[in-house]
Amino acid sequence: MYQNVLVISDNLEMARFFKDLVDLNKDYAGFKFTLSISPNSNKSKFVEALKSKVFVYNLRDKSDIETIISRYDLVLSIHCKQLFPEKMVNSVKCINVHPGYNPINRGWYPQVFAIMNDLPIGATIHEIDDELDHGLIIAREFVTNEITDTSLSLYNKILEKEKKLIKDNLLNILNNSYSTITPENDGHIYLKKDFNELCKIDLNEEGTFKLFYDKLRALTHGDYKNAFFINERSGKKVFISINIHEES
Repeated sequence: MYQNVLVISDNLEMARFFKDLVDLNKDYAGFKFTLSISPNSNKSKFVEALKSKVFVYNLRDKSDIETIISRYDLVLSIHCKQLFPEKMVNSVKCINVHPGYNPINRGWYPQVFAIMNDLPIGATIHEIDDELDHGLIIAREFVTNEITDTSLSLYNKILEKEKKLIKDNLLNILNNSYSTITPENDGHIYLKKDFNELCKIDLNEEGTFKLFYDKLRALTHGDYKNAFFINERSGKKVFISINIHEES
């Protein structure tokens, strides 16, 4: 049984969901949960929204790593923007909630590359090892990847699936009574540099309209400015997104 649990989340929606889940369910009364964020997240915003004390842990800081190892027996990563160092992974049980279906969608922005490459997508809870989104799988489920989805709409589906997986599996994880399966293969890792390269639109690229449609919807995520080309006259970036509406 893991009783002292550190939750590291840089996603306010998921952090709020987790806090409400454990606060309102008596099954979790015997466990101590500490909420934390990465240094680049807005601490004031999290404290105000969660009405709770929020710690900041820098996983590149050796003293923070030693603190985590000495204080907690389980670390849950729920959209943490930091890589877990090998020493921490080997010293304390670390589990990740990943917005992709492992091993198909490892790495950054899985929904983007699922749209671009017409891949299945979902959510996974897995043990963390010394490779990115690679460890033994505790639970995973698919979501539907529709041709009308943008990055944002597909991401929102994944968040809801993650919440379901957490509800269904958290108690077993805390009681160390869960089972695991080994990923079928290494899958494919998408890195942030791959996303950054995808954002650069080549106006001379040739292909089908579907290719460009998929690229634009993969890079459309609400108000984020992702896809762009360079205006040769001004030298400035011109950002592009797409609106998709299916008739009722």
